[in-house]
Amino acid sequence: MLLRTAVRRSLKDVRHVHPVPPRRARGEVATLYRQVERDFGVLAPPVALLSPAPECAAATWTALRESLLVPGRTARPDREAVATAVSRDNACPYCVEVHGATLGSLGPVGGDSRVRLGADPPERAELGAVVLTFQHINRLVNVFLPESPLPAFAPGFARKSLRRATGAVIAARSGHPVPGASLPLLPERTRRGPVPDDLGWAAGDPRILRALTRTAATIDAAGDRALPDTVRALLRRHLQEQGTGSAGVSRAWVEEPVSELPPPDRPLGRLALLTARASYQVGDDTVTECRNAGADDPTLVRAVCWAAMTAARHATRAMLDEGPTS
Repeated sequence: MLLRTAVRRSLKDVRHVHPVPPRRARGEVATLYRQVERDFGVLAPPVALLSPAPECAAATWTALRESLLVPGRTARPDREAVATAVSRDNACPYCVEVHGATLGSLGPVGGDSRVRLGADPPERAELGAVVLTFQHINRLVNVFLPESPLPAFAPGFARKSLRRATGAVIAARSGHPVPGASLPLLPERTRRGPVPDDLGWAAGDPRILRALTRTAATIDAAGDRALPDTVRALLRRHLQEQGTGSAGVSRAWVEEPVSELPPPDRPLGRLALLTARASYQVGDDTVTECRNAGADDPTLVRAVCWAAMTAARHATRAMLDEGPTS
């Protein structure tokens, strides 16, 4: 209970937007918060921070829950190992700390899970879903959260114990969450539709494919609502030409593609491109420009969520198309 309270209070550390406080949550947000705490053990800040746009929070939770928590052909330690490895590759210390601690509480990994991405179709779907989810969440976390989930005021000698306790609480929820229980949280209009070509790798597990298709549809609709057509077209074209790899420590790379946009669209265009390729480079100045252009909390959340998922889908497909990795 103390840990849950501490995690709830950590929502005050969210940058750039103001999540719905748990005590003020009503309706769909309250239902979401209850399910997250029940199945994840704590109110996961990467989900709760998206609450100004509830559909984005629900979609991100659906991807996380169905890929990482619901039992399947692969073991939970293997999936946590993938989550930790992806987070490390994306330079997301927050997620490395959380999921590394959870992995330590779950026991040994059954093998190199990244190699097994090329195994039979159901396992490929399950582990690929974890890759997609954390490609998405890492970018959200790098934009909106500090480097550590632990309170900044916690003394050094206590941090190890707090980290271990966090991992133990999350690991304790490694039982049998009901498959698909998060899907009713999504907007009804996004619960049906064709499977996008870039998610075809998930066809080996119908449950995973259904969850990811509806997650993608929800976040695509959020992007349509928050971003001009010009920005969405630019990001898709840029990822197709340049990929999702970091362009280096400078942000100068973003100015040339952004200059193609009409001036009113450039602040959100810059935010979307940085989120997709260098989420750690999104700073106060980036967000202030968007605010000055009229973006409120829901718009910022939807813009970042869409850019993060678009990049995640691109990166995951590219990785799976390359076959097994070591």
